[in-house]
Amino acid sequence: MKLTGLIPPMVTPLDAKRRLDKKGTRNMVRHLLKGGVDGIFLLGTTGEGPHLSYAVREELVKTVCGLVKGRVPVLVGITETDLDDAVAFAAKCKAYGAAAVVAAPPYYFKLTQAECVAWFAEMADRLPLPLVVYDMPAHTDTIIEPATIAKLAAHPNIVAMKDSSSIIALFNKFRIALEPYAEKFSLFMGPDEAMGEAVLLGADGGVCTGANLWPAQFKAMYLAAKAGDVETVRRLQRFTTMSSYLLYGLGQGQIGFLKGVKCALAEMGLIQNVLAAPFAPFAGRERAQVKAALKKLVR
Repeated sequence: MKLTGLIPPMVTPLDAKRRLDKKGTRNMVRHLLKGGVDGIFLLGTTGEGPHLSYAVREELVKTVCGLVKGRVPVLVGITETDLDDAVAFAAKCKAYGAAAVVAAPPYYFKLTQAECVAWFAEMADRLPLPLVVYDMPAHTDTIIEPATIAKLAAHPNIVAMKDSSSIIALFNKFRIALEPYAEKFSLFMGPDEAMGEAVLLGADGGVCTGANLWPAQFKAMYLAAKAGDVETVRRLQRFTTMSSYLLYGLGQGQIGFLKGVKCALAEMGLIQNVLAAPFAPFAGRERAQVKAALKKLVR
């Protein structure tokens, strides 16, 4: 199975007590599938994975896999600082029907490149599901270098990489380094603003936060890029870039983008406007700004 296409990193719908909001979860799965997504990625950065209890994480995976019923692959984030915990959770994900797991380097201590190879290789050896490597230096402080991912791509159980470095020059180095493994290994672009360009250059798809809001538009951009339709890509990339510009920069801190997305999804009637602790959702002036942004984007 080679992963391709649009695989949104789904938000985790929470209720007022920060438990899983099952109605919101049903709404999100229905919304994404209707938009034509090629997979769903749970418990990544957009899914607030590290801030959720293990009980909520497991309930989310069980619920989403039950709703999807195999129509598209479900990928699950298992980023941990302990290999045993990651492998144990992956086994539960497989039992619920997940197709693959996704892991960033362990956070807290910065890894050397040799330690990255050792970590992911041992994890892949032990996992019951294929592994997607998640390059997210903003949150792990570890940059995965092109030579490192090329070594990992040779492992039979490591099947893809999500590049969230936001550096297009680095993405191109990844692309070239991975050419020998193109038949079995997929390279995905993370940031919304670069997905169309990356697919035109050879990426296998996108794992973009904004696809929670606009799955059909992101899927159309992916298809246009695969077809080499530069004019359509330019038009849709402008829309997705304006979406991120208007919604992601309203709050302070690293989670400001997610406050904007969850608030917008709440305004669209899909989920409740609740984030994991200790983060407070947008209200007052910022929520009014989100409403105004949505009016600009959907007119």
